[in-house]
Amino acid sequence: MHHYWENLVVFYLYFGGLSAGLFVFSALLTFWGGGKFREMSKVAAVIAPWPVVLGSVMLIFDLGSPLRFWRLFATVQWTSPMSIGSWLLVTFTGVSILHMLVWQFPEKPSALRLGKTSLPLPTPATRRLWRRLLAAVGVPLGLGVGIYTGVLLGAIPARPFWNTPMVAMLFLFSALSTAAALLIMIASGRRPASGARDYHSERRFLYSADIAIILVEILILVPYLLHNALSTQSQARSLSLVLGGPFTGMFWIGFVAIGLVLPLIIELFDLMPLIAGKATSRHHRVLAYLSGVQVLIGGFVLRWVFVHAGQVSTFG
Repeated sequence: MHHYWENLVVFYLYFGGLSAGLFVFSALLTFWGGGKFREMSKVAAVIAPWPVVLGSVMLIFDLGSPLRFWRLFATVQWTSPMSIGSWLLVTFTGVSILHMLVWQFPEKPSALRLGKTSLPLPTPATRRLWRRLLAAVGVPLGLGVGIYTGVLLGAIPARPFWNTPMVAMLFLFSALSTAAALLIMIASGRRPASGARDYHSERRFLYSADIAIILVEILILVPYLLHNALSTQSQARSLSLVLGGPFTGMFWIGFVAIGLVLPLIIELFDLMPLIAGKATSRHHRVLAYLSGVQVLIGGFVLRWVFVHAGQVSTFG
């Protein structure tokens, strides 16, 4: 069967979700912790726009006529998930770029010197206000982008493998998990200037969040499998693609084992000394990198399996 969506779409769904997750975590770290997570919030804000920009470029080239991509924005069609998603994507990208730029202002200087010219900068209080305002505006947009990457598939009723709202929720929490995993890897490779106490609090927050998110993914995945198995004959038959069919290994090994189960075990193990307030050893740092890479791989495999397996599944 011919696949209309190839790997460029998989990368788009993956990078779009990663950006959405990074923005949401930047906002959470901004509002949670009374400022002790400021450095990691800035890291997430600075990285957030770039995956979605890269993914959007890939999507434009996947259209076949890249120079005509502007036609997606010629009108707004409220009944078209593609039209709504395109505007949502552009709005989120703009807000995330503004959010990144606001974080680039230095914290203390009141003016920016360019040679002999001095440009006034907003006061620190104004900068913090703008960060919070953009974070508050961007969170629903980021969640919308994370959900949209799954809605885009679920809106095609002719593909029973996709035809459930649980796909959108699975993609959303996978996006949040990949973002948390990337930030865990970054946090494990640096120590914030604020000291060891905030370093451990930062990692404890990220580990706890990712563990909770992975558990939610598992709780979504089980009903998804049961829903399809007990639904129409076509949906039950579509599950054979990952239950003994050509996508079985990628789904159960690449996503479930590598992307969910193993990182969950590693992060639970690595969280124990953080809860006890003990210093993290070099061995634990290696575990943090390992679990992070596994989650990132699993998030990509999830989208690869759903994009390709869904196009194979048909009613009838």
